[in-house]
Amino acid sequence: MSASGSTSPTPTVRPAAEPADYLLSLLAALPADLRERLDEIGEVVIDETNLAAMRGRTLRSPGTPTGAVEHLDRHAPGAPGDPDVALRLHRERGAALPRPCLISIHGGGYVIGSHRGDDGRFDRWCTTLECVGISVGYRLAPETPYPGPLEDCYAALRWAHRHAEELGIDPDRIGIIGGSAGGGLAAGLALLARDRGEFPISFQVLTYPMLDDRLLTDSGRAGAPLWGPATNQFGWHAYLGAYRDKDDVPAYAVPGRARDLAGLPPAFIAVGNLDGLLDEDLDYARRLIAAGVPTDVHVYADGPHAFDSMLPDAAVTARARRTLEEWLRARMRQADDASVSTGAPPGVGMGKPTEQSPEIEARDHIPGG
Repeated sequence: MSASGSTSPTPTVRPAAEPADYLLSLLAALPADLRERLDEIGEVVIDETNLAAMRGRTLRSPGTPTGAVEHLDRHAPGAPGDPDVALRLHRERGAALPRPCLISIHGGGYVIGSHRGDDGRFDRWCTTLECVGISVGYRLAPETPYPGPLEDCYAALRWAHRHAEELGIDPDRIGIIGGSAGGGLAAGLALLARDRGEFPISFQVLTYPMLDDRLLTDSGRAGAPLWGPATNQFGWHAYLGAYRDKDDVPAYAVPGRARDLAGLPPAFIAVGNLDGLLDEDLDYARRLIAAGVPTDVHVYADGPHAFDSMLPDAAVTARARRTLEEWLRARMRQADDASVSTGAPPGVGMGKPTEQSPEIEARDHIPGG
């Protein structure tokens, strides 16, 4: 598969504004050490002038290996005409199998980041949550715009299902997790898997996800720290390529534009109260609930965008980690029976094949697989 629009875009945004009143109050209430740390970091800027340098930056520390978990490089066949997809497989040594699987999609505004930053947390998760991890090395924009990165994520899902037995994976308990752009890709993957009806997703974790390219919300224009509108729009323009500034953007590319969210897998959505993506994330969570999707929503005080990686030692990060891991532990231990968690017939709310969304079907520009 090939797509046009690989030229790096120039962001066009409204002039930067002073932080909104609510943000000024929240920032003033931060612990002094956290305020100092935010001042030290400043605003993360990614544009065409520094993209190459930013790609050399480590977004998440891989930590110190414990030796209890093996981290193996693998490749999955890509979509027809696409290259193989780089994967990182994480498994506890000597563990009883099969186990649930967590497919991780890294962040980085669709333009930076790597699947190699997950070793540290899967060193913990593979043992404490008793799971298998797969990290996806999807191709980055603008060199590979939509639908390439999303198809790479789908290739990882397909690979996990087709090789579940040899990988020690329970195919009925395969979930997805992503932060920022990875959260947007995870949400798009859940929509795509629902409509293709080939490989079910048991649950989805969306952490401060990038869900809407239109940048119309109050929080998006509030002057939030760390992740500003210019960098956010640069990422969206790079990812959307030929669909940039178009009205007919596929919902798989921009999940915030999807009109039908019914039949999606149970969701966990987390975002900080200082995040410019706050409003679009809460709106998506609200619409998931309205569509009958079991959804946990968590807004963390003192949390800017990407707080768990940018502020790894902060109290808010420890709180968020505990909550997420508690939810994951409960979700992974549930049997593959949607009625256990939703009271619905099997296949509803668990990413099982459902009747295809007419709205997405009409706007989908991805071949059926």
